[in-house]
Amino acid sequence: MNKRFTLICSCFILFAFSGFAQQVVRGKVSDAGNGAGIPGASVLVKGSTLGTSTQPDGTYSITLPANATTLVVKYLGFLTQEVPVNNRTLININLVPDETSLTEVVVTALGIKRSEKSIGYSTQTVKGDNLTMTKEQNVLGSLAGKVAGVQVVGSSGASMGGTQKIKIRGVNSLSGSSSPLIVVDGTPISDANFSTDSGNGVDLGNISQDINPEDIESLNVLKGAAASALYGIRGQNGVIMITTRKGSKGVKKVDVRFNSGFSIEKVSNFLPLQNIYGVGNNQTFQTLANGDKYINGNDESWGPKMDGTPVRMYYSFYPQDAEYGKLTPFVPQPNNIRDFYETGKNINNSLSVTGGNENSSYRLSYNNAYINGTIPNTWLKRNNLSLSSDLKLTDKLTVGVNANYANNNGQRPEQGYQGSFSGATQWFQRNIDINRLRNYQYADGTIMNWNVNPNTSTGMITSANNKPSDWNNPFFDAYRSLNNDDRDRLFGDVSLNYQVLPELKLSAFVRSDRYTQNISHKEAFGGRLDDAYSVGKYQGIDNNYEFLGQYNKQFGDISLTGNLGANLYTEKFTQTFQATVGGLSSPDFYSMAASVDRPESTSYLRRKEVRSAYAMASVGYKDTYFLDASLRNDNSSALPKNNNSYWYYSVSGSFVFSQLLKWEPLSFGKLRASYALAGSDLKPYQVNPYYSPGSVYKNTDLNINTLLVPDKLNNPNIKPAFANSFEIGTDLKFLNNRLGFEFTYYQQKNKNQIINLSVSGASGYTTNVVNAGMIQNQGIEFSLSGTPIRSKMFSWDATLNFNRNKSIIKELYQDLSVYQLDINTYSSVNMYLNATVNKSFGSLVGQAYARDSKSGKILLGSDNLPLIENNHDFGSVLPEFTGGFLNSFKIGKFDISAMIDFQSGGKFFSWTKMLATKSGQAAETAVMNDRGANVRDPLTSNGGVKLNGIYGPGTKIAGVDVSGQEFNGYVDARSYFRNSIGTKVYEEWLYNASYIKLREVSVGYNFTEGFMKKTPFKSAKIAVVARNPAMIWQKAPKGLDPSELSTGSASISWLEKGEFQTVRSYGINLNLTF
Repeated sequence: MNKRFTLICSCFILFAFSGFAQQVVRGKVSDAGNGAGIPGASVLVKGSTLGTSTQPDGTYSITLPANATTLVVKYLGFLTQEVPVNNRTLININLVPDETSLTEVVVTALGIKRSEKSIGYSTQTVKGDNLTMTKEQNVLGSLAGKVAGVQVVGSSGASMGGTQKIKIRGVNSLSGSSSPLIVVDGTPISDANFSTDSGNGVDLGNISQDINPEDIESLNVLKGAAASALYGIRGQNGVIMITTRKGSKGVKKVDVRFNSGFSIEKVSNFLPLQNIYGVGNNQTFQTLANGDKYINGNDESWGPKMDGTPVRMYYSFYPQDAEYGKLTPFVPQPNNIRDFYETGKNINNSLSVTGGNENSSYRLSYNNAYINGTIPNTWLKRNNLSLSSDLKLTDKLTVGVNANYANNNGQRPEQGYQGSFSGATQWFQRNIDINRLRNYQYADGTIMNWNVNPNTSTGMITSANNKPSDWNNPFFDAYRSLNNDDRDRLFGDVSLNYQVLPELKLSAFVRSDRYTQNISHKEAFGGRLDDAYSVGKYQGIDNNYEFLGQYNKQFGDISLTGNLGANLYTEKFTQTFQATVGGLSSPDFYSMAASVDRPESTSYLRRKEVRSAYAMASVGYKDTYFLDASLRNDNSSALPKNNNSYWYYSVSGSFVFSQLLKWEPLSFGKLRASYALAGSDLKPYQVNPYYSPGSVYKNTDLNINTLLVPDKLNNPNIKPAFANSFEIGTDLKFLNNRLGFEFTYYQQKNKNQIINLSVSGASGYTTNVVNAGMIQNQGIEFSLSGTPIRSKMFSWDATLNFNRNKSIIKELYQDLSVYQLDINTYSSVNMYLNATVNKSFGSLVGQAYARDSKSGKILLGSDNLPLIENNHDFGSVLPEFTGGFLNSFKIGKFDISAMIDFQSGGKFFSWTKMLATKSGQAAETAVMNDRGANVRDPLTSNGGVKLNGIYGPGTKIAGVDVSGQEFNGYVDARSYFRNSIGTKVYEEWLYNASYIKLREVSVGYNFTEGFMKKTPFKSAKIAVVARNPAMIWQKAPKGLDPSELSTGSASISWLEKGEFQTVRSYGINLNLTF
């Protein structure tokens, strides 16, 4: 009995105390959207410091204390959930994405994802859908106005994917490029540009155009050195981080998406031209021996009035022409520039397949684009194929692949001075019927030219006088003198990821970017130049071998993140170029074997290696206080042995004061600050002296190969350049994230610049590689975003970006005060782009009007025409501020969006306007003056251009000193426009680059679910889009577009040298999901 009682009591006691025993809970944390397990999610016991992290498949196990009642589950980008235990041992949790958080998770350097609140520096993210709204030909061009602090200056759509120059927070280099590093899924890729000379060249654009915009999930811009320090020498100018779309693990399913776009492209924004006077140097017709008036091959329009007088046109000089010997009325052709261009077509189709299961995910996509250009016989074909996949080999080991293949094949136009008709606005005849030039070749092979003169005795053009003096028939150029290029490219990575512990992951990557670019040019027989052929082949291979260890652990209120890595970067670039010399032995036989003289042949090899080690740590306390630090060492083969190892570091912190303030209208508030040291090296082979192969010296007995001493003196003591960067800012969100504001003040000093300094020719060299100079960038940037209206049927989202930056030259080399960055020369008159100490970067210096020091009036000479002041400083070409304004509306099933970007200040120099005026084509050369006569009428008939000025010192007229006296009268129009200001007063052709431009417009309709049930599709959207539909306002004259200046120095665009007109695109896009 006693034994039974004892046993029963013991059971009761054990049962009673079981309520105080520990309990083990297991389960899985999944994404409520797709059912995929979430690795690394925090599972915490509310009210205690106990917690754990989920495994790679989302599973977890945690031992609870006896008093535990609730689990708290957290993961970046998802709403935190509190889950009651209720004595359960199996608890599965589905986390819901935090839709109200605008940028909760940010992709930072090395592809590491971090909470927005923990970052102590400025970044800004653009969603992929905002980059593909209007199918921009080069995806980088879609960034214009969408990121504060980022300036994009592009090129005309006529160039088909032409150059996009991007600067982040100003200019960082005196002699090199300020372009940012582009990283796709963690792989740095080349953004090389193989465009030829802008004076008579082809704009092939940046090779970043190989990125398929339809693959982009998001694009994040790392602006300051603190953000990009972990990329070392390649990240000093900022980093553009591109994350592509991926498959998702979880429930086994397959999604198929098809996007199709078609648009037409129209050339617009033509320079206003006069339609009163035709070809010639004066207003008198020339005559043939038989008395017929005729039109010569002059390329100016200072001739007689186009009043219908019967004349012999250029085509009437060819015996092969049906109108040979006939007279034609001399009349204007108002559309002879516009009518050369065609309606372009852009067809873009994209197909993607996405899927996954519990152990794998994948996404396969294909994109095909075909552009039929606005310039006759120009086109571009693109094909992109990409694969993104990862596979869980074991519970801890995952292998991943990102592979992107791109092929570009194009036939492109020449632009610039003497390019494919872009020079026609500069030098041409206002009387030429452009359509008459289309059939440029007669049946016997003779080329029809306009820039030729007949034999005045016979009134005939034969093979002896059919060579153009300055300009070919533009259709001959378009169809016979061809520029072709093709490029194959493969970039991506293979990775292995091993989850050692829930909080520790080790990763290894092999990343590669390799391309082969072929470029050829054919100069056909029958033009102004000798027939010729050239080919170039350019191959680049960039490899990165990378190891990265990542540690993430939550210790109660303290979060700790650590990253330790190493990288080996290798670069190899080869170039071969061949060109015929002396013409071709047989017309249209395009081969080096056809070269009349020995063909030119050159080759080049460049190798570089950078070894790096880096570390980064981040500590957070109570999700309120965060402190980051990073350290990197680079060892570059391009630098001398004693200076090739250098360190970068960064320190940043953030304080999320909204965690403490608890003010209801404030959803999120953060203060942040950072300081960093970044740097850069130089291209290889600038340290030690070397010899270059020379020409072959021919002796009577043998040929001797020669070697040349380069004219640049290399520097064995060169050091890396460094940039000290500081920034401070705040991020605020109000009203449940419906209103957001980001503000940053920054200052960056780019020191120890590496430049080629001019030296005395007596030294045997022309330049010397030295460390010299400092550029200070200082500015502010802000982004204001919000949803002013949100309802079931209507919503309005808006984002305003703004940046104001000053780039000041603080110092140069020793006592040097001016360093020449670039030069532009026409007719022996120069315009210089200089870096001047204590002035803004990019000062334009050239000829200006000489002015009276008191009144500011123009000084005149004895001919009543303006006097010139040499070497006048016109100020910086850089803008005062830039920005953009994006609006998106949702009205029922309709989506409407519009993107505006703007710029205030800056300058650019226009060849087109200058030469259109000099040649007599510009509208102002034939306007009416205030006396009721055309300015081209004789002065005795009240013609002439009115001038008001003061005679300069020492000016005498008819022996009388008129110095200081005022002139208020009229001067001959041709003398003024052509001979005086035409190409002498560069001040006249310097324009303010301010503008407000409507970049993108889209109106889309989402088909209803009821309608889709009747189709095989899950969803469908159709949209009408427009790209560059309007220049709302600009300070520069009509016909010039300050947002499309692809020529200039390596860092900035300041020169308009005959770019193609703006192209406006209108189209329709269709998106289907299966």
